[in-house]
Amino acid sequence: MHFTSAFTRSLLVFFLLLLGFSASAQTYRDSFRARNAVYGELGGNGDFLSVNYDRIVYQKSMVKAALRIGITTNAFFTAEESGVYPVIPVEALGIIGRYQKHFEFGLGYTRRFTNDPDLLQNLYFSRIGFRYQQPTGGLVVRVGFTPFLSTESNPRRPGAAIIPRFGLSVGYSF
Repeated sequence: MHFTSAFTRSLLVFFLLLLGFSASAQTYRDSFRARNAVYGELGGNGDFLSVNYDRIVYQKSMVKAALRIGITTNAFFTAEESGVYPVIPVEALGIIGRYQKHFEFGLGYTRRFTNDPDLLQNLYFSRIGFRYQQPTGGLVVRVGFTPFLSTESNPRRPGAAIIPRFGLSVGYSF
């Protein structure tokens, strides 16, 4: 009887330990299971309309961090500019909020791959805005103020250029 009692106690302790390990693996309601997003952005960091991908690389409760890359062309401005060239925006994002409503801020760089000396090629930007995204995936909507700064000299306007911009993004997270 003594052996069975020790065995029963050991088995009970084992199951309680297993229960404790499984309880520590719980996920919070704020945790994003849908860490990837694909969206189109009107205005913002691209020249006019860009296609973008971002991924949440860090999350802890209300705070999340993401990296973003996009692609667009100047095809919308070909009447004013010579040739068609690619434009690549990249950005590091901070996201703060619970559930689906978030404050979003970021810093980034946009490169215009053109040899035209009248056009700015290297643009640095910031972002302050709002992001709607369900933690489980689905619709993504972003609205933000995205001013550009370029330190390049432009023959028409020498010195640093600050260009205020706004962006609207709509897409899907998964």
